[in-house]
Amino acid sequence: MSMLNYLLAIYLLLVLPAQSLWGSLRTESDKPPRSSMRRYWSMSWQVLVMLGVLLAGSWQAGYTANDLGLDIPLSNAGVWGLGFAILLFAGLAIASRVMERRYTPEKMLDYERKLLDSPFPWPRTRAEIAAFIASMTVMTAGWEILYRGFILLLLTPYTGLPAAIAISAFAYGVAHGYKSPTQLIGSVISAFIFTCAYVLTHSLWWLIVIHAGFPLGMLPSVLRAYRRQG
Repeated sequence: MSMLNYLLAIYLLLVLPAQSLWGSLRTESDKPPRSSMRRYWSMSWQVLVMLGVLLAGSWQAGYTANDLGLDIPLSNAGVWGLGFAILLFAGLAIASRVMERRYTPEKMLDYERKLLDSPFPWPRTRAEIAAFIASMTVMTAGWEILYRGFILLLLTPYTGLPAAIAISAFAYGVAHGYKSPTQLIGSVISAFIFTCAYVLTHSLWWLIVIHAGFPLGMLPSVLRAYRRQG
């Protein structure tokens, strides 16, 4: 086993969750908000570094892409999962359009204002849109590989699968930071569901599609809101 893998696991399971909690509980800074492009980069660079460490550690330990959940070609379970992800977003897109058409103009404006006023760094320009898509893809794929594929592969021989699932889900949920008890519990439960889904299929592709699909799927609504609200 590579020492790099152990160090990466310690960082993912202990250091990163602690940093996220500490950052969430600190008093907000008076510094002006960073530009969208800088925020996209800040969300991506750390994941890219950890994926680089994982690549080096995997080479030393003899891990394959399939060991980390990146099954090529897709397994039968992976195909079913990918089909589920596609149907899920097709259904959500249809439901979203139906709901938007039922909104009154006033309600639609209010919904769009809340969407655009959220702290999430939505893109506006073409360059920002391209950077946003790249950032969301790298970030969501990276977290799936690191916290599902890698952590379960490393922990299971030592802790057993149930404990590995619980440890991975808890660490990833806490790594989302703290806004409220409801948010923290929701993050842990969501991470637990995703981790169990990976265990059932041993394929990350469909989970990456779902994870990335939620922020990317909101992009058309955001751009329409920008156009309508000037």
